[in-house]
Amino acid sequence: MGRTLRTALVLTLAGTLVATALVANAGAGHARVVARYRIGLVLPDLSNLYIAGIRDGAVAQGKKSGADILVKGTNDAAGQTNAMLAYVGAKVDAIIVDAIDGNAIVPAVKAANKANIPVIAVQSNVNGGQTATFIAGREDHAGVAMGSDAVNWCKNINPCKIGIVEGIRADQSGAEENKAFRATVGKHSNIKIVGAAETQYDPAKALNVATNLLTANPDLNYIYAWWDPGGAAAVKAIQAKGKLGKIGVASQNGDCIELGLVIKGSASVTAAFFPSIIGGGGVTNAVAAINGKKLPKYIEAPVLGVSTQLANDWLAGKSQPPAALKADIMKRLQEAKSGHCPTK
Repeated sequence: MGRTLRTALVLTLAGTLVATALVANAGAGHARVVARYRIGLVLPDLSNLYIAGIRDGAVAQGKKSGADILVKGTNDAAGQTNAMLAYVGAKVDAIIVDAIDGNAIVPAVKAANKANIPVIAVQSNVNGGQTATFIAGREDHAGVAMGSDAVNWCKNINPCKIGIVEGIRADQSGAEENKAFRATVGKHSNIKIVGAAETQYDPAKALNVATNLLTANPDLNYIYAWWDPGGAAAVKAIQAKGKLGKIGVASQNGDCIELGLVIKGSASVTAAFFPSIIGGGGVTNAVAAINGKKLPKYIEAPVLGVSTQLANDWLAGKSQPPAALKADIMKRLQEAKSGHCPTK
């Protein structure tokens, strides 16, 4: 007891209706399967398995909707802006963007608006211009899931020291997650955040930050990383200090590598998002926007807290994940347990 989440956290207001909402306009895409659409997709670095999942979901839905998906992935804000402007210049039919910097991307969004090209924001919203809709899991729910795990881990420790491996502070999605995590642990007087540093979502920098946190705080109890590769880097730093399994680690995405660490108990929890649903929903709704359909301002995608306890219970058949998410999360867990994780 004590250091695992005991119940499945399906952190979405829409519950099992989310998948339906994301594909509600699928008919618009099927109406013109023969006529090809061109949709530009601007993402962060595709070496991140989660981001690759958004791409894969978009490409798969593109085949069903008669759309060619043009993909650019980079963690450089200027690179994302240039990619989006290039898509505007190429007169694509729509653009889907997961902005690494919601402010820096605004001029490109406005350029798309001027060219009457619908813009669909996914995962991270943009801070200016007009978007047809925004599709994402609730980052605050993910932050609460990870913060709750930290509170549970710290229950009998006073003081319980937590270090934070940040991504990019200008990233709206990471900032919301971080705010919710801090608010959750901040309610408990025994918990103290002893350090935090930005990494630009670079795993090598994350390893350095985690190592520095552990060196400066030999009695560190818990590390929260904004994203799974940062969580994996934290585990590596903990292992180098000979403290594997003795320090809790939380991160977000639910990628195969991090799930493998959670299964082993090297990490304590990952807040799993469902990138293929987000990517597929982006394309479905882009096609709907191309055809003049008015979309809701926000479409919520599911988030699922996966702890060591839950992961192993699900794999052993002792309990079941939520039905709407079962096929996806079980596939990831089985790949993680086997060690056969996708590489890109």
